[in-house]
Amino acid sequence: MKVAIFGMGSIGQRQARILSQDLGHELLAYRSGRNPAGNGLGIGEVIDFEEVLRFKPQAAFITNPTNLHLETALRCAAGGMHLFIEKPLSHSLEQIDELEAVCRRKGLTAYVAYGLRFHPVIKKLKELAAGKKVTHARVVCSSYLPEWRRQGGNYSSYADQGGGVLLDLSHEFDYIHYILGPIQTISGSSGRVGGVTVDAEDYADLNLVVGDSVPVNLHLNIASHRPERYLQIDLEGGYLYGDLLDNRVDLVLDGKKDTFRYQVERDDYLREQARYFFANLGNPSIMNDLAESRKVLERILEFKNGKR
Repeated sequence: MKVAIFGMGSIGQRQARILSQDLGHELLAYRSGRNPAGNGLGIGEVIDFEEVLRFKPQAAFITNPTNLHLETALRCAAGGMHLFIEKPLSHSLEQIDELEAVCRRKGLTAYVAYGLRFHPVIKKLKELAAGKKVTHARVVCSSYLPEWRRQGGNYSSYADQGGGVLLDLSHEFDYIHYILGPIQTISGSSGRVGGVTVDAEDYADLNLVVGDSVPVNLHLNIASHRPERYLQIDLEGGYLYGDLLDNRVDLVLDGKKDTFRYQVERDDYLREQARYFFANLGNPSIMNDLAESRKVLERILEFKNGKR
């Protein structure tokens, strides 16, 4: 297919490489300004949206800063493009109704990309948790922002661009929703305790109630020098433990332990996600469409904006 990609930061570059080199799609990159160095992938670049329309893309990959997602998606949907929107859907609920209406009227698919749904650890946890009585869960995502994004030069550092742990680490909210059920409430605290952002929150200690009234403790942190990323699900008679850094799942049940280990490259699950998107264009049951993703975003923003 012909695909237009909006935003050529780290995730945009990765998605562009997967789409063009691995999946064989024809790409055109839209940028807000000329980059004399190009993108290193041999993908043509334009700065005029009319040139995008002349390219006649069937799909748009929206990988620009969070606060630009819906504005970009609306322009693309008006141009008849199916939408692949990087997480999170937005930093506010404004324009979601309008985007849903345009997509419905034009028969377009809109998918919000939470790639960890395709990670083998998350897939295995969802499989093993199904049908079991969950009593409690604990989720931790801890890292040091300057080691994975340059401080001050990216949207992660700025609250008004959708940065901060509540939105930038919303993978955790999404896979909690995906594995354990819809998020009912969020309470707790968040703030800025380090110097890794300009004005966005760099930690959150939260209590969620999800699914069938299951309590979940969630810790998010981008100011820690000790990386951790895991999900522990307590069950009647045992527990599930999934480590996204060690790529391991433990199932302990009735005194018996089974361990599942995986060799994981980030491109592998992002490639699977892209294939899923293209295979489900026009499918009204595609997962994480605007309606599903909006539910998670609403809960996050209720907490973030103080409506608890």
